[in-house]
Amino acid sequence: MNISLLTMSVKKELWEFNKLLLWVPIIILTMMVAAPLLQLMIIEDYQWNGLLNFLTQLQHRSLDEGLAQFSFAAIQGLFIPFMVVAVIIQLYYFLVCLFDERRDMSIYFWRSMPISDAATIGTKLFTGAFVIPGIFMLAATVTLLIAILLAAVFCLVLSSGYDISLWHIWGSFDIFSNILLIWLSLFPFVLWLFPLFAWLMLMSMFANKAPFLWALLPIIMLVLVEAFIVHYFNFNSSFFIQALTDYFGINDNTLRDNFTHESAMHLMPMKVLMSKVSVIAVAVGAGLMYLTYWLRVNRSHL
Repeated sequence: MNISLLTMSVKKELWEFNKLLLWVPIIILTMMVAAPLLQLMIIEDYQWNGLLNFLTQLQHRSLDEGLAQFSFAAIQGLFIPFMVVAVIIQLYYFLVCLFDERRDMSIYFWRSMPISDAATIGTKLFTGAFVIPGIFMLAATVTLLIAILLAAVFCLVLSSGYDISLWHIWGSFDIFSNILLIWLSLFPFVLWLFPLFAWLMLMSMFANKAPFLWALLPIIMLVLVEAFIVHYFNFNSSFFIQALTDYFGINDNTLRDNFTHESAMHLMPMKVLMSKVSVIAVAVGAGLMYLTYWLRVNRSHL
């Protein structure tokens, strides 16, 4: 598949979800920008005086690791609402991306195009795994740039109207390097959730009705059966439940194992995600993707 066909295929996938992928990031962006501005507009006098006193103390504070850690935490916190919504839309997309085209029979039209089934499956995986979260991360980045611009205006007002200078603090924020680290975290994030994405695509291709139930019920039945067997035979632990918990769960031990020094705190999200990636899980995801491809080739109707 050449670049033009890949671009056309991705645009086709995005066109089917254009309103969702356009307006949802814009709404979140507007809320994230408007909320602090509204809070600043309705602030009480005593609150404003307290803020000025805090900023007066802050201007005499020397640059330290605490400010750098705070800046990264603030940037990461800004990205979190966008990514939470992006994951929800990702899961929905993977559940319906192959089911809808069989339901409305558009699969036969797209099959008339010079695009193979393998390329189509790969395009849908790429769109759901990278393009959809990329759109929300781009919206988060734009939100951050707007916040930086507003913060610069606020610092200018403080320096000119209240004789409070905070310009020396900007050097400790490492804004662009922190943004780059967050963007790079997308790759281990996709590898981590790749088995889940592949499972949802398989159920989207397999289900004749209600792909959500087909994706959920086998997991529930397996968990219940295993729980019954473990309880009946008095086993010490359950394999499947423990495997799911260990792979998808992020607990205090995971964070502690990947937090070695305060100066490397900005690397912790990347290290945590990389620690969750498993060769076995990626192999399972690849197997599920092959089953999805086989079903598309041999069973394209509902």
